[in-house]
Amino acid sequence: MNLGQFKNIFIEEAHSLLSNLDNTLIDLEKKPGEISLINEAFRVMHTIKGAAGMYGFNQIVDITHDLESLFDHFRQNQIQVPPELINLTFSASDHIRALLEDEGFTEESNIKKQDEIKSIINNLVRVEGFISTVRNSDASIKEDAPGKLQTWNILFYPDDELIRRAINLKYIFQDLSELGECHISPLIKDLNGKEFYSVFLVSGHPFDEIEGALIFVMDYCRIIRISDFNLFDTNYLEKRIKEKDRPLKASIITEINEPDSIKALNKAVQHENTGQGTPVDRNTLVNVKNGNSRINVDASKLDQLMYFVSELVTTKSELRLAIDKGIHEKVVDASERLEKLSKLLSENALNIRLVSLSEMLMRYKRLIRDLSKQLNKSVDFITVGDDTELDKNIIDNIGEPLMHLIRNCLDHGIETPEKREACGKPEKGVIKFEAEKTGNYVYITISDDGNGIDTEYVYKKAVDNGFVQPGTELTTNEIFDLIFLPGFSTAQSLTDISGRGVGMDIVKRKIQEIRGEISVQSFKGKGTSFTLKLQQSVSIIETLLVEADGLIYALPIEDIEACILESAESFDNKRNHQMGYGGNLIPFIKLRESFSLSSNSLNATEKVIIINRINKKYAIIADRIIGEYQAVIKPVGEAFSHLQYLSGASLLGDGSIALLLDTDKLWYEIPSLAII
Repeated sequence: MNLGQFKNIFIEEAHSLLSNLDNTLIDLEKKPGEISLINEAFRVMHTIKGAAGMYGFNQIVDITHDLESLFDHFRQNQIQVPPELINLTFSASDHIRALLEDEGFTEESNIKKQDEIKSIINNLVRVEGFISTVRNSDASIKEDAPGKLQTWNILFYPDDELIRRAINLKYIFQDLSELGECHISPLIKDLNGKEFYSVFLVSGHPFDEIEGALIFVMDYCRIIRISDFNLFDTNYLEKRIKEKDRPLKASIITEINEPDSIKALNKAVQHENTGQGTPVDRNTLVNVKNGNSRINVDASKLDQLMYFVSELVTTKSELRLAIDKGIHEKVVDASERLEKLSKLLSENALNIRLVSLSEMLMRYKRLIRDLSKQLNKSVDFITVGDDTELDKNIIDNIGEPLMHLIRNCLDHGIETPEKREACGKPEKGVIKFEAEKTGNYVYITISDDGNGIDTEYVYKKAVDNGFVQPGTELTTNEIFDLIFLPGFSTAQSLTDISGRGVGMDIVKRKIQEIRGEISVQSFKGKGTSFTLKLQQSVSIIETLLVEADGLIYALPIEDIEACILESAESFDNKRNHQMGYGGNLIPFIKLRESFSLSSNSLNATEKVIIINRINKKYAIIADRIIGEYQAVIKPVGEAFSHLQYLSGASLLGDGSIALLLDTDKLWYEIPSLAII
């Protein structure tokens, strides 16, 4: 892995840390004296500073160093963080994101913002009470009582690997010096001829913070506690000798030479026991690269993957041996096991791609915080079931629609405190995010307790804009569906944030692209809720293969209600392409006719597949039903992009291709169904 790859990993992890910081600051606004939150903000700044220095992001180092010092002041003195520092840190967080994209620091806006933030920091540092502690750790330590100090010896063995990783030792030693009085020896050799630095540190800070300063070189260090006082304070030593105190005893705290995975686990347990910082899940210690992002994966899932792979290798060897020896029974047995293993492997691969919704929700907390301040509204954001998992691909696709729905709830759903009070509601509104897994589906509901949707007003706007003919009777749900029509809007005035109804057609289209559904419920004066029904994964799905004129099509099993046989003659004289089913008339489509295939079918009976998709029932007539098939879905490419009812394709075992039919778009795209 080259330096550029390390830098990309740092940038991704920095974005993740900044998202965590945003959520920490939101909580800190509510509890400004919570020491664990202050510690977490300090930790994020310290971590970003150390890593940024390795890759030449000097402006980020400059900003995070100053903010780290400010938060250190409040955590050391255990006093409340003022709103000014929280707002400054939010601004700095956004600025750091911009600097991560501007490595050369050439953007004029970033240069201006850097000076602006530095100026605000300097003004904040001048506030009474800050000067004595911020950026002056040495002075504060020297003023402490000797009994509070400890002397540490850090043996640092540098290596060529540090050069390859581009670690700047200047910042490592700078961080150490800020923890106390530092004495650094020249480069010396041990008994084995290995070169090392011996660093003596007199500090009142705990071991965790010393370890934090060395976080990027821990593999090359030994940390030893020499004494529980300042070993360099000669006056104190003379006093102890006169009192005939017991001999000094050196105690080795730890030797850092264990594997990274063990250190990570120890760190996780340490966070868990102290209750400080963000706990690390012991099962999520492995990062897997996925496109331009990284996702945490349970170690147990990787263990399971390795087990399946080993079984696959063994079964493959058994199959080859059985073929060579011509033992038919063993060939069949091995083939059946291969089929089971392939299904288990596909399920395992999908599980590895599952990502918790909590990672996505981090962005929304910051969004709601900023918009509520901009709109002068008071809002609580409540999440339920945020540990629910979805496929990474789906998470990436629903991010924009969900953000749009939340912005609408906040802008045009939640009323101002004055209006809410006049209506007898609490001044603080509520936006609620709920997620629940049922079978292979995940249901996500975003709701607000605002003014709701006025169905009479929506209907009037639809008539005025020509979407509905005057006098047409519509149910409440049909009126709600109007807001998803392209170009339809109920916003009385446009804002920079949103307008309820503006862009809702795009929200619906995005959801449907991943085979999802969206529905609305609303009560005037009480609030609105949007419910999304999503498959947990769309990469590999269970399908039913059917054939028409030699071409093979795949239909999602979950959309199929029934398969029946009907005589071919009964469809010849059907008017309006409707057939009887379950006591009702439903439309039907013949694949041969609608896809312009040969119309000559020799079948005496037609194979009828009843589709039930989003409460719309219709029938598909094929020549033959082949059977169930677990399809790996691939995009169909530009050649088929104009055929909206084809949502993908899958390669079959014999090398032929099955086209996946989008049962939702098929309803609208096929001309024979347009009459319904």
